[in-house]
Amino acid sequence: MSLKPGLYYIQNRRRYIGSSGEEPPNAQRVIVLPDGVRAPRWLVEKLDDDRYIIKVEEPDGSHASAATVDDKIFVRVEKSEAWYIIPDERGGKDSYVIASADERYKGWVAPEEPEDQILYRLLIVGPSFPPFYPPNETFQFLPVPRE
Repeated sequence: MSLKPGLYYIQNRRRYIGSSGEEPPNAQRVIVLPDGVRAPRWLVEKLDDDRYIIKVEEPDGSHASAATVDDKIFVRVEKSEAWYIIPDERGGKDSYVIASADERYKGWVAPEEPEDQILYRLLIVGPSFPPFYPPNETFQFLPVPRE
């Protein structure tokens, strides 16, 4: 089932994903947050053909789009980038793979350690039905509770 537009917390292997906090106007790295750090909300906007724009909420309430720079994921860059958010049927109802709308075989890959940056790499897909994705390629989109 495709992801509905809205506000989400994003996790990988029970760790939240966020931005690194460099001061404006610098681009911020998208990282695996260490335990105890407050997770930001991510705005997911649906485009046509199951493509999405993914934006992190800034402290001032504005939003910064996620995009690739040198095979890494950043926010607060000059361009916004479209992504496919593909359901991971083996991972459960909130589990998805984030793939590029331009290079569908590449996408977000999470590192092992907190504070390390999310990478933009070739996706590994296991030859099965439904496909198998390694845990570092699957992200959980948890809806933000309504206030």
